[in-house]
Amino acid sequence: MNSNETMIMVVNMLGPAFFSLLGVGAFGSPIIAVLGEIAAKSKKRVFYDKYGQQTGSMGRVLLLLLLVIWGAAIAIVYTRFPQIISKLTPLPTPFMEAAIAFVIFLIFSLIHFSTWKKMRSAKGMHIALGICAALASIITIAIAVPAKLMLGQPDTISPQNVFASSMALPMAVMYTLLTVSAAAAMGCAYLVMRRNRDDFGRDYYNFALKQAARWAFIPMVGFLACQGWLFAVLPNTFRVMTMETPLGYVWLAAGILGLLCLFLWLLIARSKSPLRLKGLTFLALALMWLMHTMNATLFMNFMSMF
Repeated sequence: MNSNETMIMVVNMLGPAFFSLLGVGAFGSPIIAVLGEIAAKSKKRVFYDKYGQQTGSMGRVLLLLLLVIWGAAIAIVYTRFPQIISKLTPLPTPFMEAAIAFVIFLIFSLIHFSTWKKMRSAKGMHIALGICAALASIITIAIAVPAKLMLGQPDTISPQNVFASSMALPMAVMYTLLTVSAAAAMGCAYLVMRRNRDDFGRDYYNFALKQAARWAFIPMVGFLACQGWLFAVLPNTFRVMTMETPLGYVWLAAGILGLLCLFLWLLIARSKSPLRLKGLTFLALALMWLMHTMNATLFMNFMSMF
């Protein structure tokens, strides 16, 4: 693959990566929401609870968008690529297990997001619902990532299966961390967009923006570390093919974009007046989209190498 072909592939991945990032944020929203709820209970500060509630409101919108996007994607695949559907539907299959985990995640998340005010007098039960939603999110990712890597591989033991298995754990951890960081990053922008409509006061938004920036920053550090972990476990043929082609620059660009996101979130988290830096919330989110595009391009190329 030459530079022009690589650039074309990156550009073509911009659209799918955008919608994929929305889905990633949907999976991370219940984790951020329940963390806010737990922090409010342990630290006795209502701002945490309000931040968790706003993240839940955002998560509900993202989940509904995710259902529409996936419905459209499944319809397109079913009509244009029926051979792929035939690989996914026979039982038992990891994709069916991931679908079951996703349904459980969807049910617990929507209940948790939709009953925030109604269950104020039963916070323990509401937190338990949020924990179930968060665990279902993590389990879904843990099942879906290896299933995608194994898609199209023979059921018998083969070098390709061994390679895919070695990559599954770092990629599953990596994308779990990305869901949390993406949900917090989207929460930053969501807080800014909802400020005039909700108007919870300047003190709250200064607190919430700093908190969201911190919760976007910390998982992103782990995400970038997992990039090194993934590189370390790559089969030697994959590593050589990546480093000796423009894909190496794509991977480098993904790392640089992630570091730029960290820098912007650090500025917001350490600022005494984060509302003055509200434009940086959108810039960081745009950079995360580009980073996700680079990673999606890498993932697609890894799949083609098997």
